[in-house]
Amino acid sequence: MMNTDRPVAPVTLVILGLLMALPPIATDLYLPAMPAIAELLAAGPEAVQQTLTLFLLLFALCQLIFGPLTDAVGRRPVMLAGLVIFCLASLLCALVDHIHGLILFRGLQGVGAAAIVVTVPAVVRDQVSGSAFSRVMGFIMIVMATAPLVAPLLGSLILLVSGWRMIFVVLAVAAALVACLYVLKLGETLALARRTRFNLPSVTHNYLRVFRDGRAVCYMLCSALAVAGMFGFLAASPFVYIQFYGVSEPMYGVLFALNILVLISMTGVSNRLVARQGSRCMLGMAMGMILVSSLMLAAVALMAAPPLLLLVVAVMLFIGTAGVISANAMALVLERLGPISGSASAVAGSLRFGLGALAPVAVAALFDGTPLALALVMAVCGLAAIASFVLAGLLQVPALESADG
Repeated sequence: MMNTDRPVAPVTLVILGLLMALPPIATDLYLPAMPAIAELLAAGPEAVQQTLTLFLLLFALCQLIFGPLTDAVGRRPVMLAGLVIFCLASLLCALVDHIHGLILFRGLQGVGAAAIVVTVPAVVRDQVSGSAFSRVMGFIMIVMATAPLVAPLLGSLILLVSGWRMIFVVLAVAAALVACLYVLKLGETLALARRTRFNLPSVTHNYLRVFRDGRAVCYMLCSALAVAGMFGFLAASPFVYIQFYGVSEPMYGVLFALNILVLISMTGVSNRLVARQGSRCMLGMAMGMILVSSLMLAAVALMAAPPLLLLVVAVMLFIGTAGVISANAMALVLERLGPISGSASAVAGSLRFGLGALAPVAVAALFDGTPLALALVMAVCGLAAIASFVLAGLLQVPALESADG
């Protein structure tokens, strides 16, 4: 039985945060190098873009395999396999001399990243639950939020002193170092008595158990839809801020950083309050801010010439809630589905990145050079997240732990 009273050691928090930072760093670190990659590998921009597309696709899908695998063989083997795959794929990316090889090995990198990211919440759930889980995941979400902000800057610095291949060498070295820390400091957290079988009937059964818990699915959708709105912002904001509003590129960086600073601040506040207020209360407060933000974004969508300040504030409120929503929604999910936390984490991750991948498609289809597409997609995602939260409160479904009693 896990000890929910024992706090997670600071070194464990740092290692788990670094593990969760690897996938977003792998996504963003090489973005400044895309033009150089296209030139040196004699590839078009659309071919280089496929290196990101395949990474994200396999990253989302493979979580559905690794999630139940962690419930069957333990967290440690899956995590180490993911780190090895990620490290080797990064080195292979650094050695390729053709764009098709880079696309292939970036996809392999996404496979390794999936094993890493799906295992971390399950490791945390093995050690703590409830408000303690929310606090730990809140810290991890801060690290995850900071990584995309730092990664492009770090990638640009690497390009100044070396070529684009060094970016992938850095990723391989980072994965190797984190793997060493994980091996030295963290042991297996899933007891033998709590493991499940890994075969097609068992995996299917566990996923059906996840989807039969309507409340858990609603909490997953709260997080996934909030992330989807953020992905919609990422896809459209450079064009809206720089081209429509005439914001300079340095100022765009400042406005982008403000979103992350608000996210870090709000997540810190949530971590201090969640022990007294509970995860559902904190999630409800975040949903209230999403409601305010969504209404502001709807107003932006209806205006012919919306003021920049209105859009900036609305976006800051929306993105600022991401850490609070992800940490507390996941805490509520795993409270209900603790015995199959790996499978639950896999479904949550696939939903998050699957809907996140659809949001830029919707933005691209609606984009007309104005803030309309950005505001509309974010507002719809926000209102759908609120609807999911309300529905979760209306559904009466027994939690899996009590059902298994």
